[in-house]
Amino acid sequence: MSFVMEPPVLSIVFLNYNRLSQTTVTLNKLLTCREHKTGIEIVAVDNGSDDGTREFLTRYKDEIKTVFLDKNIGIAAYNRGFRIAAGEILIVLDDDSHIEAGTIDRVMDIFGSSPDVGVVAFKITDREGKRFNTWHLPSSDRFQESFAFVGCGFAIRKTVFENAGYYPEDFFLYHNEIYVAVKVKLDGFRVVYDPGCVAVHRTEGQPRNPERRIYYTLRNSLLLIWMYYPVWSALYLTLSRVIISSALAVFNGKMGILFKGIADFVSSPPARNVLPRDKRCLLKPFFCHNSIIHRLLISE
Repeated sequence: MSFVMEPPVLSIVFLNYNRLSQTTVTLNKLLTCREHKTGIEIVAVDNGSDDGTREFLTRYKDEIKTVFLDKNIGIAAYNRGFRIAAGEILIVLDDDSHIEAGTIDRVMDIFGSSPDVGVVAFKITDREGKRFNTWHLPSSDRFQESFAFVGCGFAIRKTVFENAGYYPEDFFLYHNEIYVAVKVKLDGFRVVYDPGCVAVHRTEGQPRNPERRIYYTLRNSLLLIWMYYPVWSALYLTLSRVIISSALAVFNGKMGILFKGIADFVSSPPARNVLPRDKRCLLKPFFCHNSIIHRLLISE
């Protein structure tokens, strides 16, 4: 029987790549979360999986929207889902994350009562409810302004996301949230953190591909640095970021990946959009995270 609902007010978008078991859990939890609610759609994007995920999602074609890609294009695949989402509000998840009960109602209340809020950053926990600490989010659990958000759990107005250009397609992985958060704030909207909106990240521990982590964290950091900072600040942060990434590369025996990240950045530098001095505060946590002085002297 086909699933019939009112025109959606909210769309939940998640991306999968070769994680059939996790996608099964996520979709089942989202379908349960949607029970007894109207105006909510689910959009599942598959990033070229070959583990049976496409066949699994196809079985739900009457209940959810699906996007199937022929190959893994990274976070750019999310954009395919964002574009077909019909909701005014988007909740964005990973294939291994889901929202807790009450999150949808809180999201709608915040956006409904605060037209200047563009993004709601969720509290991210593990399966046992322990909070994940990350430099993207505030350190205290209270409703407050946030530097950015975490990609496995946040909500955003679709028009705000669209005006920001969605995720930067050339980033592939990592730091896409920072890019969007800066764009949103420059457009005059707030990014707020609400610990009452909870996404459970059922992480499997170490990243699936440490080479990608080293490469994209370095390259994308350099892209943001040279996009937004004046030359002398950019030179300092570049040196700092290379030193920080070198430690990770040495630990994993992947120095070749480090050099590739630097070379690829040099061959394709970003368009310069240097922030005026009074706007650089938007990137203060990013500066501290990439500054070797701050990393050595200040405990994160």
